Amino acid sequence: MDNQNLDRENEGLSGFRAALGFSLVEWELGRAVISASVSDIHLNRNGSVHGGALSALLDSAAGLAGTYCRVPGNIRRCGTISLNTQFMNSVQDGVMVVEARQMSRGRKIFFAEAQVTCNGILVATAQGSFRYILGGEHEDGVAAN
Repeated sequence: MDNQNLDRENEGLSGFRAALGFSLVEWELGRAVISASVSDIHLNRNGSVHGGALSALLDSAAGLAGTYCRVPGNIRRCGTISLNTQFMNSVQDGVMVVEARQMSRGRKIFFAEAQVTCNGILVATAQGSFRYILGGEHEDGVAAN
């Protein structure tokens, strides 16, 4: 795997992504893996990772799974249409790992699933539909601005 776009993706953090504190660790066509160390910003008032933080991590990984671009320097983008989440276990510390796979795609929409594990325990899963935007439907992507 060429890591040029993965490295570029990790350098160009958005404010929300920086707040979540995750890194893209693996990225290839139809698959993405991100990780984030549990910190105080993720916790709810019960001392567990907030469901909203888990949902955001699942959403981020699933979107990345459908937007890998093989052309160095280009980018593919998408927006979430729907995301269904299921929460299995709570987590208070450790490193959350989110693995996502693109399940299928059409011309403008793709479907993906993702799961969060932490300390070897399944924490949450999600399935979503995503719409390609700004040329994201093209596997060669568009020039990043």
